[in-house]
Amino acid sequence: MPQPLSDKAKGKQRAVDAVPVPPATRQLVIRFTDGIPDLELTLGKDESVRGLKFSIRTKRPQLERRRLKLIHAGRLLTAEIKPFEWLQSLEDRQRRASARDEAASASAASSTGEDIQTTTAPAPSTTLPTAYLHCSVGPELEAEEAEDGEDGQVRLQSTQIRPLRGFDRLAGAGFSEADIANFRRQFHAGAADSLALAEFATEEEYEEYARTLEEQWIESIDNSGIGSPSTDSNAVLQGVLLGFFMPFLPFFYFASPKLPIFWSSGESVETLGSVIFSRRMQMGLVVGFAINVLLGLWRYLWGSL
Repeated sequence: MPQPLSDKAKGKQRAVDAVPVPPATRQLVIRFTDGIPDLELTLGKDESVRGLKFSIRTKRPQLERRRLKLIHAGRLLTAEIKPFEWLQSLEDRQRRASARDEAASASAASSTGEDIQTTTAPAPSTTLPTAYLHCSVGPELEAEEAEDGEDGQVRLQSTQIRPLRGFDRLAGAGFSEADIANFRRQFHAGAADSLALAEFATEEEYEEYARTLEEQWIESIDNSGIGSPSTDSNAVLQGVLLGFFMPFLPFFYFASPKLPIFWSSGESVETLGSVIFSRRMQMGLVVGFAINVLLGLWRYLWGSL
């Protein structure tokens, strides 16, 4: 006859029994858009969307040569996502949000003096609820797509037909792939805030948005190059005005002492030009100074007559 357990031993036994074993599978229901009957599958923990599509085509032979897209809660599931972990993380977030709402309502009720009904937390279950995925059935696949799989050959053909966009256009200018990758890495590091604020359902949407930003940056450089003549004319006008009204002030900035640096051959280092006034502005300064001198000479001669 077994000896009765003490209270301490019973407590240890309850603590051991209370730890649930996490399930490795869950039931999944696939609902199709073309009136095809629902399909019930057992989803494994390590199964990806690619393997799930293969299981769907195996269970439904009429979909073997059709393009399939799996959708849950309005989001398109890409080929590399593992639905088991993704659904579990989504349910955990919903459960935490519900717990926060209940805690907020309980605190609000306590502040108003209402009766608070305490509810016990449900016991952890070893089975997961049945999940539902929508399957969008698209057109038939081509022969070469069906051989290599939907997620391989389709992407290869689209990259071959799609024109170069963004920094990829620099390949036509003679830049190597390493240079383009370096440009793209530096640009994305500067545009990290803009990319972080946007939400993308698929990787293709992220790539499209990034290429659009690159196109806008390249077009802004082209537009700034087109507007350079107006900038040069403004520099000449500013130089003329400065040379006319303050003719002696710019001469203080023209003097540049020779650098006490020499090459090994004894030749001196070439002196740098003025960094304060551009070449066109210096021409405007000379013109303005000449106009000032001519106007002063004309007034002097006119007054002496």
